[in-house]
Amino acid sequence: MKKVFFILPAVLFILLTQVQGEQIEIPKEKETTRLYPVSEEQTLEKTIDPNEYIIGPGDLLTINLWDQYTTHTLSVTPEGNILIPEVGSVFVSGMSLKEAKKVINDKILKKYKDIDLLVTLVGLRRFKVLVAGAVKVPGIYSVFANARISEIIEKAGGFKDVASQRNIVIKRTDGKEIKVDILKFLLAGDKTKNPYALDGDVVYVPVREEKISTYGIYGAVKAPGEFEYVEGDSLLDLITMAFGLTMDANLAQAEIVRFRPDKKTTQSLSIPLKELILDGKREKNVGLLPDDRVFIRSIPEFHQKKQVLISGEVLYPGVYAIEEDKTKLTDLIRMAGGFTKKASLPEAEMIRGKAADVIDLEFERLKKMEVSDMSKTEYEYFKTKAREKPGRVACDFERLFEQKDLSQDVILKNGDIINIPPISLVVKVSGNVINPGLIEYKPGEDYMYYIKKAGGFSWRAKKGKVRIIKGLTGEWIKPNKSIKIDPSDIIWIPEKPDRDYWGFFKETMIILGNLATVYLVIKTATE
Repeated sequence: MKKVFFILPAVLFILLTQVQGEQIEIPKEKETTRLYPVSEEQTLEKTIDPNEYIIGPGDLLTINLWDQYTTHTLSVTPEGNILIPEVGSVFVSGMSLKEAKKVINDKILKKYKDIDLLVTLVGLRRFKVLVAGAVKVPGIYSVFANARISEIIEKAGGFKDVASQRNIVIKRTDGKEIKVDILKFLLAGDKTKNPYALDGDVVYVPVREEKISTYGIYGAVKAPGEFEYVEGDSLLDLITMAFGLTMDANLAQAEIVRFRPDKKTTQSLSIPLKELILDGKREKNVGLLPDDRVFIRSIPEFHQKKQVLISGEVLYPGVYAIEEDKTKLTDLIRMAGGFTKKASLPEAEMIRGKAADVIDLEFERLKKMEVSDMSKTEYEYFKTKAREKPGRVACDFERLFEQKDLSQDVILKNGDIINIPPISLVVKVSGNVINPGLIEYKPGEDYMYYIKKAGGFSWRAKKGKVRIIKGLTGEWIKPNKSIKIDPSDIIWIPEKPDRDYWGFFKETMIILGNLATVYLVIKTATE
């Protein structure tokens, strides 16, 4: 019975605790969208500065009296005093930490003469701050004394979409109002625009004026765009929020376009930037107004990288810097170490990069048409353009490097591409031959040599319509013994069309019969 007597109350206590626990709902923390991670509470961003930190109710101080071997850890009372045993009460609220240490030292040394002592801040107080306006969860929040305004706004859920991030106001208990600029703090790292909170602060986040309270900066800055305007903003402020000037910024002048007093027409102001930016003469800074637009031009052709690409069978393929309108093709080949033994000069080519990007509107139009809908002239133009390689420069590498014909030494342009392919050593025979395919190239041989190597003409070959398609240019050539065959050329032998001889005979007889009938009619009419 004694065991039951002791166990029963314990069981009842556990059941009661569980029931009560089920009735208590712990509110979940509201999910918010944060501008940046909020630091751990009471985490210090730097060593506390005794000149900046303001003492208030709840701060924890330690006083070490070395000669007395005594340590006191004391909290500032709600009335702002610190109660020191055997010394008395000292009012410290509202003082800087440095001032509070001096007052405490003076008070203790009145009682204990020639004693060594040390006053240390060991714990930060908490206090309440009201957050109102365009935040997601306005209300009263408990914060530590090292909390900045941006952290308190994050506790209130962050800014609403319509919130002003640059015209925030702190209302202090002494009646002072302080402006806070969170956007400038985030973009420029200016901590003075994001101060620490004090006991009893009211933080008010207004709604921004989207259309009339902005200004913009464009051109040679790292982050051009529009920004919310704050009274007193300067040209340097705006450049700072745009993350500064780019390397190619023209420091000769900036242009400010500003509305005249009639609020409709604008005027342009030219502002020299060199002294303002390079010399740091802030007295030359320029104040801005709402709706100002700042334009900073780039230096034309600033640090333009003039270079060409050479690939294929040269000793050192790659990208090379050139002096535009001065460096020649022979200069480039020399810089690339010359050709390798595998280089095929007949197949080498140069492409002018910029020309390759030019769109031929007429050719694009013809590509969308049926061939049957084209005029004869349009069809000829279409065939010619279809065979061309866009941007190809007319340059004969063989004549230049083997025959030393300097008329082929092309002056290079920025973006040119030079390709030196390996020798293909084959000629393709396609169409109506016995054994079409690739035939080993043999210098000096004509087209008939390759047709014979492919087994000769098939019985349906249309021998009079044989064509040579040049591998380098795509040009179609009617062959003869004097036409030079190069590696990668194609010899094309078309097929004879099918003929319906019986149908041809019948059509001929019908035509002859019709002619005879016409003749008889005419003869009868004239007799």
